[in-house]
Amino acid sequence: MSIRHVIAVSSFAIALPLASASAQTAAPATASWSFSLGVDPTNFDLHPPQFSPRESGAQARMVANLTRSWHSGNSKWTRHISLMVGADAPRDVQPFVFSGGQLGPVCDCPMHISRRYTGLTAGVSYDVFRVSRFTPYITGGTGFYVNGYRRSPVNGFLTPADVSLYQSGADSHDAFSLGANAGVGLKVRLGSHEFFLEQKIHRFDISQPGIGVNPFNIGIRF
Repeated sequence: MSIRHVIAVSSFAIALPLASASAQTAAPATASWSFSLGVDPTNFDLHPPQFSPRESGAQARMVANLTRSWHSGNSKWTRHISLMVGADAPRDVQPFVFSGGQLGPVCDCPMHISRRYTGLTAGVSYDVFRVSRFTPYITGGTGFYVNGYRRSPVNGFLTPADVSLYQSGADSHDAFSLGANAGVGLKVRLGSHEFFLEQKIHRFDISQPGIGVNPFNIGIRF
């Protein structure tokens, strides 16, 4: 494990109990759970265009979130710890290349590709203002992310011509990193239940800000 990962693990291990303890010592403090489902609007297309490499299957990135929150009295601040899990819809890809001015297959070797995401984060949210039963808010946090990638031959076997496309270590890996997240949302209270809409941005690695997911979540707090 690199020094960066050691520092990240140590910082997060300290931050989690501090967030929980500080929330519990504020009086009065109310704890609650929330659950939400989301889809990434920047990575969603039920009929993706055909291009090289040729791909089949819907383009969709979905996530689910389970969150434990602590809110103190009339404070506008809420602390939370969240577990996020997500995945891309599986896709089959046929590698193509240009040769002699024409597009042709590398080989008859379609690949089954899947991606999975997991995040354990701690952060805070702030209620901007309240109007009747509606409360817009902003939120942010940091935590650990695992970005998983899997690739396997659709045919179930490899020919000698296919081997170059499946170099050692390229067909399966999990990237562990320290990342950050931020978002905006709207809470709506209906009777004894509170629902919310939230646009979130997760960046899996603070040293590579382009990698992540951007789910639009719909959830309920209970």
